Amino acid sequence: MKQEIIPPDSDVFIDSNIFTYHLLGHKRYRDSVKDFLIKIESGIYTGYINEVVVSEVYHNFIRVIICDKFNIQPVDFIRFIKPNPEAIAEVDLSKVTAILSMKNLQLIHGIKIDMVEENMKMYNLLSSDAIHLSSCKLQNIEYMATNDSDFERVDFLNLWMP
Repeated sequence: MKQEIIPPDSDVFIDSNIFTYHLLGHKRYRDSVKDFLIKIESGIYTGYINEVVVSEVYHNFIRVIICDKFNIQPVDFIRFIKPNPEAIAEVDLSKVTAILSMKNLQLIHGIKIDMVEENMKMYNLLSSDAIHLSSCKLQNIEYMATNDSDFERVDFLNLWMP
């Protein structure tokens, strides 16, 4: 699905990978993600996230910055950070906080546990994706911005992929 096909005034759930691409300046997706987020901020669309997206965006950003700064492989991040938690304080998180606090971006609170299990089984999703889907169902959101092809199995979602 192309971004232009999302009708103006639509509600769009935004997966963490969209924010991560923007924050880290991903070469391939940088421009399309930036244009999409401008449409959220300008009010063409209303964006929605949940607590899982917030957690994933902060975690992904911290992991990449610390791995770069300390020259460690991503697979070694947890082994590094557990005995060196002070490294987290060295990461400037202001960009993450700003993007997750942008205008026209709403935080969805609460899910139904039984709905998560149902989504996992019905669509063969891992738990975090099933939680995203539960958030969409509870808010009647039919558009999702993501680069996760697992959501292609969900019959009621229209996907925008960078």
